[in-house]
Amino acid sequence: MSAGMSPSRQSEITQDVIKSVVHLTEQRDELTLLRGLLESILEMLPGVPASLLCVVPAPDREGWILDQTSSLPEPMFPFADWLLAEVGSLSADAPIRQFARDGLGYLISSLGIQDGQRKAIVMMQPAWNPADLRIAEGMLKIYANFARALFDSERDTLTGLYNRKKLDQKLGELLAGRISGSNRQRDKGTADYLAVFDIDHFKRINDNFGHLIGDEVLLVFAGLLRNTLRDVDWVFRYGGEEFVALIKGVSPETIASILERIRVKVQDHQFPQIGQLTVSSGYTAIIDQQLPSYVFEEADKALYYAKEHGRNQVRDYRGLMLRGELAPERMVGGTVELFD
Repeated sequence: MSAGMSPSRQSEITQDVIKSVVHLTEQRDELTLLRGLLESILEMLPGVPASLLCVVPAPDREGWILDQTSSLPEPMFPFADWLLAEVGSLSADAPIRQFARDGLGYLISSLGIQDGQRKAIVMMQPAWNPADLRIAEGMLKIYANFARALFDSERDTLTGLYNRKKLDQKLGELLAGRISGSNRQRDKGTADYLAVFDIDHFKRINDNFGHLIGDEVLLVFAGLLRNTLRDVDWVFRYGGEEFVALIKGVSPETIASILERIRVKVQDHQFPQIGQLTVSSGYTAIIDQQLPSYVFEEADKALYYAKEHGRNQVRDYRGLMLRGELAPERMVGGTVELFD
């Protein structure tokens, strides 16, 4: 703080900083944490425009575009292609970048790189003075430290995939936005899907080879699953040998092809000390379900059918319903079937 600043003004600034830090660390999920960071920055640096943004690779050309599915607040200012490219080029090794262009000083900072997305905050003003720069960088460091602890709580410790807590959150977000998002997708003949995977006869692996080998199988399977799916899809370890994927914006033919490709890849893979394994999966479209548990139950019923009818196969809940192979009643318990 400036040596010429009055004690009362110093006290006000200190109180503002404490309030901002308290508010920021009260958040318990990524979206509210990001919004808390933005609010803190705008409060601590009044008059400095700041915006959150999420970019993804452009599907039909080189470069980056804004992720239109993101729930971040509307930007305070427009983003040119060159600025989106700057955000897309941020890395974990260089998360903060300061530069000048067109008479403005920019400060951009990475707020997360995952599954093909890059989230960042962009701040700009004619020139950055040392005091403003210290405040901005300080808030970004507080965010990074707290976000690391928060996001670690959303990961499975063995495989590094997202855990059930994160699945509940993402599935809830998809359902909350289904009215606008699903209508657009239906016009294109696409939908979001939830698929549940279960490694066949996994209990025998633990019984015959031990849990260390079982854990290695889970790690290899998680890698096969993650590498087969796209960056925009989400992969979770639900528990035990059961995994879940949220696969976004594909046609019925494409989802069937993706899941069949996973089944074949697992079947053809030579697992260390085990040899060949198989996986069963069930899936359902996320369309008009009222609760996240209903979505999971539909996919889980399709998985159960696959298990009961020979394993090593992919089954579609709605296809089974249309053919009368599944009863129309809905499960309400929310429990997960376990297979050996």
